[in-house]
Amino acid sequence: MKRVDNLLDSIVANRKSHIWLFLFVLLVLSLLMMYFYNPLHPGQDFFFHYRRLQALMDGIKSPYLIYIDYGTMNGYGYFTKAFYPDLTLIPFALIGNFTNIEFAYLSMIFVMTFLCGLFTYITVNKIYKNSFTASIAAILYTFCFYRLLDIYHRAAVGEAITFTFLPLVLLGLYHIIKGDYKKWYILTVGFSLMIFTHLISSVLMFITIIIILLIYCKSLFNEPKRFYYLLLSGVATFLIVSYYIFPLLEQMTSNVFYYESRNLTVRAQDSVFKINWIIWGLFSGVVQAKQIFIPGTGLILTCGILLRLFVYGKSKELRSIDILVILGLAYIFTTWSLFPWSLFPFNKLNFIQLPWRLLEFSSFFFAIAGGYYLSHSIKSKKRLFVAGCVIVLATIFVMINDAKLYKEIRSGKLITEDASVDDRYHMGGIEYVPDKVPNIEYIRERGDTVIAGQQGVGLSEVNRMNGVTGFSVVTTSKTTIELPLIYYKGYAATIDAKSISVEESSHGLVQIPVDRSGSVKVYYKGTIVQKVSWYITIVSIFALCIYIFVQRKRKSS
Repeated sequence: MKRVDNLLDSIVANRKSHIWLFLFVLLVLSLLMMYFYNPLHPGQDFFFHYRRLQALMDGIKSPYLIYIDYGTMNGYGYFTKAFYPDLTLIPFALIGNFTNIEFAYLSMIFVMTFLCGLFTYITVNKIYKNSFTASIAAILYTFCFYRLLDIYHRAAVGEAITFTFLPLVLLGLYHIIKGDYKKWYILTVGFSLMIFTHLISSVLMFITIIIILLIYCKSLFNEPKRFYYLLLSGVATFLIVSYYIFPLLEQMTSNVFYYESRNLTVRAQDSVFKINWIIWGLFSGVVQAKQIFIPGTGLILTCGILLRLFVYGKSKELRSIDILVILGLAYIFTTWSLFPWSLFPFNKLNFIQLPWRLLEFSSFFFAIAGGYYLSHSIKSKKRLFVAGCVIVLATIFVMINDAKLYKEIRSGKLITEDASVDDRYHMGGIEYVPDKVPNIEYIRERGDTVIAGQQGVGLSEVNRMNGVTGFSVVTTSKTTIELPLIYYKGYAATIDAKSISVEESSHGLVQIPVDRSGSVKVYYKGTIVQKVSWYITIVSIFALCIYIFVQRKRKSS
């Protein structure tokens, strides 16, 4: 017993050992999570994101990262990339090309989980200068109930990855408001990574930033330089994400798509909960409902914020923690059926579809609060160590319990299941199909053929290879030819190696005018906006890296 006490004393006394102990615990919990949830089963959005990763693996083999997914929709091509960012998936697509897609997907979950804990620890430790608070906050957030739901039950990969970058955004915002404002670039890096991962989460992050800035606006007014660096961070972020933002806007303005005309997505006001289910979500993680999907922050985080009852005194730190808790509770309130999502200005946010996406931020705020309240409600360092062990064991219990439910509910399908028109080719709500395409069944009925606008035109069978659709045409008059390709701005065509124009047919497909016989090739060339924005992003990233290097060198001097 005395040896155990001595060991605890040495661990508590040696501050350098805290980070290594935390990293060890984080690594073990990350590996246990992968083990508990093995084997992989398809969650709600699994096939959509799995297909995105496969399409990126195929597209990354080309010299330029503009690609259309021809592996879906019977080869008609679906331009998911233009609407859904994929930059943060590139490292795992590279891994997938050397191994396989399942290993790449699992690697992505593991790496993003470990980085989520690491970034949270760094952020909280930097702001509150307490390694124990940082360790507990990182564990509570990284393995929180809502994140587990996002990764496995929902398989909402885009949103789940943003958990990793959210702490960086808060750290950068802290430096601009209270810390070293010359570290404004942390906000740029974190927010850029979020935008490159999931646009809706980024919009919610932007709203959260505005709210926090309003709360702490006095700091900006007292030191106007902070406001200037905030603007600098915004401009730098905008330039860095050009690779995604400008091509997105170009496609959105070039056509009308299903997401605008077909009411395929739910509205925020239609996805709220009654109060009983909100309360259920606050205490979930131990007992869960099999018949209904109820997201929530979970029992561990709820117990964490209740520790506020045992924290006494007043300080600026404690006040900031209380503000985070209030903001987290306010976000939970937005998931209640009484929240006026149908009224202005909230009805302008209907595109977020699911108000409970805000639970990501509630979970983060509650995790920080739980770590802080725990570290300030227990005075004995040995008891803090024991309390930390209890948190770790409780986290393991939640993962075991939730993984069991995950396997019971999700094991009905295999990740190798083939896509078909009946399940919308695993493309979710097929929101990015042009409105002129009559319906998704039309693609199957039409088949893989080229169709001439008039009779008497000879057409060979379609030949598809490496993203190029080729066929031969024999004609003596001018005509139009419709191809089995969904139209997106950026398609190019040649006949006998000479360029010809490309337009959208009345069915939303690629159509070309032909006035002579020859060999036709059609491929997605991309647009000037796509290429220029790519170079803007590359130059901006290099410029930011140079700035960071020079800034750190000056500081060290």
